[in-house]
Amino acid sequence: MQNGKISRTQLMALLWAGTMAPAAELLPALLLPGAGRGAWLAVVLAAPLVLAAGWLLGGLAGREGLAKRIRGLLGRRLGGGVLLIYIVWAQILLSLRSWSCARRLLASGEREGASWALLLAVMAVLLWMVRGELAAFARAGQLFLAALLATAGAVLLLSLPQAEPERLFPLWWPAAAPPIRAVLAAAGTVGWGLFTAFLLGEVADQGEREHWHWLFWGLGGVLLLAGAQAIIIGNLGAELASRLDSPFFALAKSVGVEGAFQRVEGVVAALWIFADLTMGGVLVFAVRAMAAEILPERALPWVPWGSVLLGTAGALALFSAPGRGELWTGQLVPGADLFLGLVLPGLLWIVERSRDRMGKGIISSGEEGR
Repeated sequence: MQNGKISRTQLMALLWAGTMAPAAELLPALLLPGAGRGAWLAVVLAAPLVLAAGWLLGGLAGREGLAKRIRGLLGRRLGGGVLLIYIVWAQILLSLRSWSCARRLLASGEREGASWALLLAVMAVLLWMVRGELAAFARAGQLFLAALLATAGAVLLLSLPQAEPERLFPLWWPAAAPPIRAVLAAAGTVGWGLFTAFLLGEVADQGEREHWHWLFWGLGGVLLLAGAQAIIIGNLGAELASRLDSPFFALAKSVGVEGAFQRVEGVVAALWIFADLTMGGVLVFAVRAMAAEILPERALPWVPWGSVLLGTAGALALFSAPGRGELWTGQLVPGADLFLGLVLPGLLWIVERSRDRMGKGIISSGEEGR
């Protein structure tokens, strides 16, 4: 792309490549307590929330970028405060993602070791990637998404013959509240990708119909996730899957290719670092975009360094205690992502529309006075 811009397709590749990291770890186990064998359907029912969040964030961001629009809409102080909230949450997610990556890599080796060493190695690679231009990172994101889809597709297709439809049907939800919570949790898991909206200011105008573009990518991604959950539950069953930390990676342990790989879970876990790096990069580039709006008069070459170092320190300080990371990923993160990705943008949209109407009313009054 010219002038260091990225395409909308590259942005969508970053979104889904990054989202595959938490999705593979959390789904469908996070949804099973509320939706049971219908966890795959809960992902489908989350599609309207995911699409609405994307349209809201995209509409607010426009061509200027979400950070600039928030500051312009709310003013320097209030807008800066809102951006600071997003920055803090992005840093927490970066710490959580790096901690999850290190823990998964350690577990895939099935041996004891120092997770902090893996954490430092992952963050060093991330720092190397985010010090460059977004355009180069976006091109890498496209390759990462292709590798992740090929890997996940191979695992799921090899598992498909063993899937049993009776583990998915019949569906019966005696109460509405638990399935609704499962739908919200599914939408909150996809909500990890909300920070791609802060990169919209770097997207080149290629004349796309952005609403239809998001419909294709958003709905397509959600349906693929739902299909993956159906295969996982069809193989493992709802009861077993609910007891596993990461059902997708557990499923990979049962997959083998005669004459090639007898067990592929190590390969899958190693390749899944692409998803972690993509999500981490999106968060750092989003922090850089927001910091540029909070301190517009200053050059900020230190932001990637500061963000990665804070993320590393946060992972060691916040999530080293046993069970704390699981508490955040399973209970706190989905709700916060929904609030920052759907509720708060909805409130900002109302403010924007109210100001537009007030402006039109003032113009109309002026014309009548003439």
